Amino acid sequence: MKSALKLFVAVFFILAVIKSLEAQTYNISGKVRYADNNEIVTSGLVKIYHSNGELAAVAPINQTGDYIGGVVKHYLNEGFDVIGIPDDEWEDYVPTGYPDKTDPALFTHLNVTENLINIDVYVQRIRGSQRPGVTANVNGIVLSNNKPVSDAVVYAMQGNEYVGFGVTNAKGDYTINNLPVGEYILVAHKVGCESYSEQVNITEKSENNFEFSLNAKNSLISNNTPFEFALSQNYPNPFNPNTVISYSVSQDGPVSLKVYNNTGQLVTELVNTNQTAGIYNISFNASSLSSGIYFYTLVSNSFTATKKMILVK
Repeated sequence: MKSALKLFVAVFFILAVIKSLEAQTYNISGKVRYADNNEIVTSGLVKIYHSNGELAAVAPINQTGDYIGGVVKHYLNEGFDVIGIPDDEWEDYVPTGYPDKTDPALFTHLNVTENLINIDVYVQRIRGSQRPGVTANVNGIVLSNNKPVSDAVVYAMQGNEYVGFGVTNAKGDYTINNLPVGEYILVAHKVGCESYSEQVNITEKSENNFEFSLNAKNSLISNNTPFEFALSQNYPNPFNPNTVISYSVSQDGPVSLKVYNNTGQLVTELVNTNQTAGIYNISFNASSLSSGIYFYTLVSNSFTATKKMILVK
């Protein structure tokens, strides 16, 4: 009897562990407001990152300040960071993490075990939005282990005020446009990395080019952590006309992501390349398609999965 009980407990424990490692999809939602007066932010994006800095989801901020993003959780202790980001350099706030900080070390990290609501982000306002006098552009690159870092944010600060910012592209390049000349503290932040700051003097005639090198933090998820093959439900769904398809691959190799209509005809091929093991988020624009039901299929090594999505115009 005792042996049977021990066997039952062991099997239950193994099943619980397997369940905890399955990819789970959750929604994170809330409002975006200004930190100084609680007013609603009516444009921009919310980006949600895994704790190692990989992008998990992108959601638009609507006219009422609301956002909702779908994330895929692959590991039991995996955390997420939520950041409100302008989608135009002339908007009057800077990228700010939940609830109201620009330094990722001060973000409130979310351990998602269910759909989360009321995750409100209070963004910091740019005080230098008028930008009077002589201005100059600041350029540079952000690296980590001599590799370019995308989605890093470089802030230009005077005292505790934010005067401008730039976000790095896939090549690690950033630009801060129309910054009034003068002395600044440039601060480079990236989720999953240690931050770096440097005092600089911005002049009208100098090149104003500054390079940052960030050190990756130790994380529960690293490049050595095995991912699993998984295809998530696109978000939003139904959609019009943009949606994001997230998936993960557990080993390096060829990856194909194709979209079909309800008669089985190929509509478009979103991915057809070799990819390393990891998590990927692919944007799909269906502005040229008519309303209806579509299917997307992921093929990687011996893994194949298909899900349905609905386009409503």
